Amino acid sequence: MQNLTLTESGKKKLEEELEYLKTVKRVEIKAALKSARAQGDLSENADYSAAKDDQSMTETRIQELEEQLKNAIIIKSSDAADVFDVNKTALVRFYDIDDTEEVTLVSSVEADVKNMRISIDSPLGKALFKLKVGQKATVDSPDGNYDVKVEKLL
Repeated sequence: MQNLTLTESGKKKLEEELEYLKTVKRVEIKAALKSARAQGDLSENADYSAAKDDQSMTETRIQELEEQLKNAIIIKSSDAADVFDVNKTALVRFYDIDDTEEVTLVSSVEADVKNMRISIDSPLGKALFKLKVGQKATVDSPDGNYDVKVEKLL
């Protein structure tokens, strides 16, 4: 598994999900399995089958999260006042649509495109990451390349 680049808040988000799965979700699944077993014949018991599937997916996710957290690289935002970095928001000009948008750079687990919280691992994030105010860059996008410029940090 490759290393995952996380901010401190991204790491916390994964840790919280892991804690929830281990403490709450496992208990819920255990109760569902117990309840389904009490119904008798397990061979055609949809509740039992659903609980086993849920258990399998939950355990897989727990393993994924543990692996991601074990291999996570925590990045911090730079103190430079003119560098667009993680956990910073900037006004970005998109030359292809001749418009500006407020963009916040985050780790992949915190990404939320609808709210312009852009992962530094995405094509747009890679182009903007560590760009100085006033600098222009080309986004190498699967839908075609376009230029962006950091107008100012907010």
